[in-house]
Amino acid sequence: MFLTNIEATIGVEFELIYIDNSDNKFSIYSAYNKGIKKSQFSFLCFVHDDVKFNTSGWGLKLINHLRNENVGLVGLAGGDAMLRIPYDYGALNRSMNIIHVDKTGEKPTEFVRMPTDFVGNLRPVVLLDGVMISGRKELFDIIRFDESIGGFHGYDYDISIQSFLAGFTNFVIYDIEVEHYSKGRMDTVYFRTIRRVYEKWETKLPIFERHISTEEQKKLTSELEKIRSKRLLKWLVRSGMPETEIEGYFYNFIHKTEIKSVFSTRFFIRFRVFIIHIISTLRNKNI
Repeated sequence: MFLTNIEATIGVEFELIYIDNSDNKFSIYSAYNKGIKKSQFSFLCFVHDDVKFNTSGWGLKLINHLRNENVGLVGLAGGDAMLRIPYDYGALNRSMNIIHVDKTGEKPTEFVRMPTDFVGNLRPVVLLDGVMISGRKELFDIIRFDESIGGFHGYDYDISIQSFLAGFTNFVIYDIEVEHYSKGRMDTVYFRTIRRVYEKWETKLPIFERHISTEEQKKLTSELEKIRSKRLLKWLVRSGMPETEIEGYFYNFIHKTEIKSVFSTRFFIRFRVFIIHIISTLRNKNI
C-alpha cells in the first residue's frame, strides 16, 4: 500500500530505498545513513511507512521548496525552540499540517493545522518531527545522522539542530496533505535516547528560531522551562521509568536551568513522583 500510494501521488521520478533491518542490527541513524549512500537523486525524503499522501504531485512541491539554498530541512510538524528541558518538538509555537488517523478506528480522524490562523506554504522552525523530513542530498555532506546516539528515537531533533546550526532554515510545509496512522508513544526507551540527544547539545541550548529576539528568548526560556519541567516529570512517571532513574534524570536537567528552589530538590522530586503515580493510577493515565 505504501509503495502504491507513492507511485500514484508523487508525480516525479523516484526511487524507494529499502534497508533490510529484519535482524535489528541497524539503528535508525545508521539505516538512514546507508540510505543516503545508496540514493541516486538530488532530493531526499525520510518518511515513516505508516503514512498516506493525499496530495497529487507532492514530489514536485517538495522539490520546489528545497531548491532554495537557504532551506535546510522541511517536514510536516515542528516547533520554534529546543529548551534545556527535554520536551517534544512543540516546546514553543507548535507547527503542524497533518491528518492523524487511528488505525484501530476507536478515535475520530483529526486534521491538525497549527497555527490555526497561519496562511502560507512555509513556516520557519527549529525542530522537525521525523514522520517526514526532506532535504537536498548535498546538505548531507555537511550534516549526518549521528550513529553514536543509536536506537530509534531523537534522530529528527538531532539532524534538525545540525541543519539549523549550520546556518540553514528548517520549515514546516503546508501544501502537502498526509495522513499518519500512528502518533507514537514516549516510553522509557524514548526518554533514555532523548537524554543523549539533549546532552550532546547542552552547551548550545536553549535554541530559538531566528525571528525571536534575544530579549524575548530570555523571557521565554524562564517561563517555558518552568512549565515544561512539570510536564516532563509526568511523562517520565507515565513512561514506566523506575523511580530512582526518574529522580536522577529529572535532577540532571533541572539543574542546568535557572529553576532553583525547593521544587528542584531531590526530596521534592521524589514527592512529586509519588503524587503523580497515585493520580495516574486513579485516572488510568499513560502517555
